[in-house]
Amino acid sequence: MCEKWHSLLGGFLMKKIALVMLAAVLVMSLVACSNGGEEETDNAINDYIAPSYTHKTETGTLSFADGVGETAIITDYVGAYTTHAVTVPAVISERDVVSIGKQAFYQCAAMTAITLPDSLVTIDDWAFAACTSLETIVIPASVTSIGDYAFHGCTSLKSVVFLGTELESIGDFAFNDCVALEAITLPEGLESIGIQAFGDCEALTAITAPSTLKSIGSLAFADCTALNSEGALKLSASIEEIGEFAFSGINKNYIHAPEGSYAAEYISEMTDMEETAEVASDAE
Repeated sequence: MCEKWHSLLGGFLMKKIALVMLAAVLVMSLVACSNGGEEETDNAINDYIAPSYTHKTETGTLSFADGVGETAIITDYVGAYTTHAVTVPAVISERDVVSIGKQAFYQCAAMTAITLPDSLVTIDDWAFAACTSLETIVIPASVTSIGDYAFHGCTSLKSVVFLGTELESIGDFAFNDCVALEAITLPEGLESIGIQAFGDCEALTAITAPSTLKSIGSLAFADCTALNSEGALKLSASIEEIGEFAFSGINKNYIHAPEGSYAAEYISEMTDMEETAEVASDAE
């Protein structure tokens, strides 16, 4: 009898001790979770709200990624199949839009025009390549660089307007094969033009290099045959480097540069191989 009583009493005490220990653990957990007050509660997993990575427009949907700090990078666009214009907002989800990312609008063949925000800093590689219906583009004053192939193959692009003086570089093949491009004014502040940046822009009728330009890449204006007219191509004294065949297809007699400048020396040394001013049909 006593042994049975002692056994029951022991079991009761063990359960009571276990309950006390469990209660203590729960209290410690509550203290740990409440440490820091509301600041910690805001970070609790049940209160977490995932950020939105898409933004609806009147003509389609923009996708974006988080940039440095409170900024956003446009990564993709899906729009209507019928021809339309696009406006990129300056702010998405309380983040400043600072970049058009790589291939963001690649092959958007139905887009005829796009309005870019004043918050924009960079236009990355292939951003608008093969947008074959795009007719005009205005580059905001805030943009500092245009990436490689950014507008490559925009065959309907007729006009490019640069605002401001922040643009420093135009990448390789940036406007290559923009066969309808007629007018472009390179902005002051521009320092470099990449390899074949304006190659095959056969409708381009005039180019004046800014006083800040330092380098022109190989084949940069190759086969821009409409520049074969008096005063169509003017270079600046600031130029320090010109790549091979930069003006292939343009008669050197139509290229003007300040006397004694590096550009003038380059022009004087252009070979007959570089000057392909005669149209092939003339030889037939």
